[in-house]
Amino acid sequence: MVLGDITNTRLQRTPGKPKPAQVYVFREEGEKAAWANALHEQEQRLEALRDQLKPLRAQVKELRRKKAEAEQQMAVRQKEQRLHTQDAELRIFELHEGEAGLSAQLQLLLEELRPEEQMQERLNQGLQAKEAALMEDRNKVEELVAEKAAREAEGHAKIRRASALAAGAHAERGAQRRRSEVLADNLPRARALHNSYLNLKGNIRVFCRFRPRLPNEAEEAKVDFHGDEQSITLQSEMLKSVTGLSEHCNSYDFHFDHIFTPQSSQAEVFEELAMLVQSALDGYRVAIFAYGQTGGGKTYTMDGPAPMSETSGESRGVIPRTVDLIFQEVQELSSKGWSFEVRCTLLEVYNESVFDILASRQKLDMGKETNRAAGTDGRQAIEHFTSRPVSDAAQVHRLLAKAARERHVSSTALNDRSSRSHSVFQLSLEGFRHGGESVSGLLSLVDLAGSERVSASMVSGDRLKEAQYINRSLSALGDVVEALKRKKPGSHVPYRNSRLTMLLKDSLGGDAKALMFVNVSPCLSQLPETLSSLRFAAKVHACEVGLARRHVEDASRAKESRS
Repeated sequence: MVLGDITNTRLQRTPGKPKPAQVYVFREEGEKAAWANALHEQEQRLEALRDQLKPLRAQVKELRRKKAEAEQQMAVRQKEQRLHTQDAELRIFELHEGEAGLSAQLQLLLEELRPEEQMQERLNQGLQAKEAALMEDRNKVEELVAEKAAREAEGHAKIRRASALAAGAHAERGAQRRRSEVLADNLPRARALHNSYLNLKGNIRVFCRFRPRLPNEAEEAKVDFHGDEQSITLQSEMLKSVTGLSEHCNSYDFHFDHIFTPQSSQAEVFEELAMLVQSALDGYRVAIFAYGQTGGGKTYTMDGPAPMSETSGESRGVIPRTVDLIFQEVQELSSKGWSFEVRCTLLEVYNESVFDILASRQKLDMGKETNRAAGTDGRQAIEHFTSRPVSDAAQVHRLLAKAARERHVSSTALNDRSSRSHSVFQLSLEGFRHGGESVSGLLSLVDLAGSERVSASMVSGDRLKEAQYINRSLSALGDVVEALKRKKPGSHVPYRNSRLTMLLKDSLGGDAKALMFVNVSPCLSQLPETLSSLRFAAKVHACEVGLARRHVEDASRAKESRS
């Protein structure tokens, strides 16, 4: 059966709504029955489908209920999850903050730990070095042990040799004692030969010393001189003749006992006069004095650097070296049975007044009263001077330092620290030998004030008065030297013309040994003063005053005279 046109061939049903009316159009009656059967079958299938759909719907409903419950639970869980998430985020934030703080603390700890790490590294390096040194020391110890064994063997051999040497030394000490006894017995003979040798050199000797140029004289022309240790020739600058057509220079020849160049040291100077100093311990009167122009180096030669000190080293002058030598010789002679009493005197001649440096305050006041009564200038004008006993060189050095501080000095155009007085230092040496002889020696060391031309030194007032007194006393010294040079029996020597010459009377004439230093400048601008000083020294060198006499007597008579 063929179905006809069906207006609605497709049925749609919405749940809960009535089934729509169906309109069928059939062409034939048979088709109607077939369609009805098909429709009935379709309805049955639909019913079956509906029956099948009911549990599905119930299941869907149940699923929806479960979905709603699930969604509700999901919402609750999401809410809880959001709370947990917020808590987690808060904890994460706190953890981040804590991590940042911990990072900062960690950085600080790392910074604090870095010096420790560096220290640890240095300690490790030091440990490695110590280990290396320990290994090296172990090797050395092994070497030393081996060396010790060798030395022990050598020591046993040395002990045997030492025993033999000890026996030889004992015999040698006996021989040495015998030689010492012979030397002590021959000491007077050796001293006599020593002084005979000095007598052959002359009782008045003259040493010439050229000082080095000072820093402010570096640009000045230097005197042209040449010679050897005993003679010297000076040449002036080039001079024009009267016509002015030619030039020439003047030459000046001088001969002395020794000439020291500017390069000579203080030790070399003292070495030449050490034997003369020792003569004072043999009972002779010895005088050493320095002469020359202002700024010629007299005080440096006699004292050394200013201010004088016992610790001046190699620059020490004649006086401190002499003091050390005297007490060294006294100590050596004491082991040979001699006993010496040493006394010190310090004088200063200033403006024709003699000052006693060692005088007590009461004695100084008495001297001042005497000066005022006599109308003289100075602190003291008495004839008997203080003689202080001294026991060692250090004590004398302290007294010399005091005298250097109290000496009259001032500045002139020729010298910043010019001595304005004559300094006289004396050591009286009284020696006694048990059961033998006694000797009485006198050692005088004099630092004369410098001669100067007033026009060159440009002094005035008190300095001019000082210069006049200095030149007057040096002129009197020149008169004494001139009289000694042409001395005849019974002739007069003008010692009393000056306080200075009166003090030097026993040193320049009679039985004394004298040594004069003439100190001169090497500068050409000072040539006139240099020639004047050298000519005066040549006069002194030409003097002959006879043989020096030794002051000695029997010890028993000396003891009686002292008592």
